Amino acid sequence: MGSRSLGKQYNAIDLAKFLCAILVVTIHVSPFGNAYKTGSLAFFNHSVQNYLARIAVPFFFVSSGFFLFQKTNSENFNIQVTKKYVLKLFKLYLIWSAVYLPLNIILFFRDNKGIFHAILIYIRNFIFDGSYYHLWYVPAAIFAVALISVLLYKRVTPKKILIIAGVFYIAGLFDQSWFGFIEPLILRSHYIWKMRMLVQNIIVTTRNGLFEGFLFAGIGMYFACCKVNISRKHALMGFIISMLLMAVEAFTVIHFNIARAYNMYLFLVPAVFYMFLIVRDTELPDSKIYKSLRILSQLIYFMHIWVLVVVDAALSIIDPGLEKTSLRFVLILFTTIICSIIVMKISDFSKFKWLKKLYS
Repeated sequence: MGSRSLGKQYNAIDLAKFLCAILVVTIHVSPFGNAYKTGSLAFFNHSVQNYLARIAVPFFFVSSGFFLFQKTNSENFNIQVTKKYVLKLFKLYLIWSAVYLPLNIILFFRDNKGIFHAILIYIRNFIFDGSYYHLWYVPAAIFAVALISVLLYKRVTPKKILIIAGVFYIAGLFDQSWFGFIEPLILRSHYIWKMRMLVQNIIVTTRNGLFEGFLFAGIGMYFACCKVNISRKHALMGFIISMLLMAVEAFTVIHFNIARAYNMYLFLVPAVFYMFLIVRDTELPDSKIYKSLRILSQLIYFMHIWVLVVVDAALSIIDPGLEKTSLRFVLILFTTIICSIIVMKISDFSKFKWLKKLYS
């Protein structure tokens, strides 16, 4: 989920992406179980899933933008680099869409409005929201890097691109964690409500390449094209302050129940900015393990939902009560990592080289 520079090896970024992939699993699987809707365990789940783990996917966007746009420069931009990257991502998207098609077919038959309606929804989601719910990142990344590349090709400066992307991000916040601020206005105006529902029926959510991926991939582009002169001490301080402010923001919208979704926060932007800066400048000795972590981060991200489905089916047979415990999370995470390692290892054999298409 990130093109690789031919020069310096950023081993700390590979390590961070692996940890972020694990955080993505925690978003979809309650790490402390889901037996209780209130209490300390529920609070810890909220803290991880709707606050801490939300830094993961934006970090993927930033690293993708960083490695991609390192291959060219903003003054004499070569759009062919982006074309190759987009084609690679699109092939990856098609493969994993096929992998998850059986689960979608099951959903087709469960649609109350019929299979034809389900297929239309699938086509819409394939374009705007991901062919399966966690695959949204891929079309979002494709759109984001393509848009940034067009703007660079049109001689728009990296700074202006970030400003434009920031405007879209703030607009997207009002359909995510800040939804409660505009909900009264929408409800008072039938026309605005109809417009919002029309947009929602088309793009589904602002958690996409335009409203979210555009800014974070743009930050990666900015790091690749421009010098960012911030000391490690100030970057660390900026990250801590940003995370604290994001905690206040996250728990405020949770407390007042004003969020429609928890994918985007205002202070998530500086938090990811400073996090990437710290990780980028962290030197780790070269080792083959970092290439493996790079591959594992992709496989964990893509595979964990299938593992979730299989583990849930097994637990429902063994003991349905186990599905509500933290054991479910441990089993899903452990199984996903093991399966990812197996796929990575056997793909090195000539008979199974086709498995490399799952991550390259």
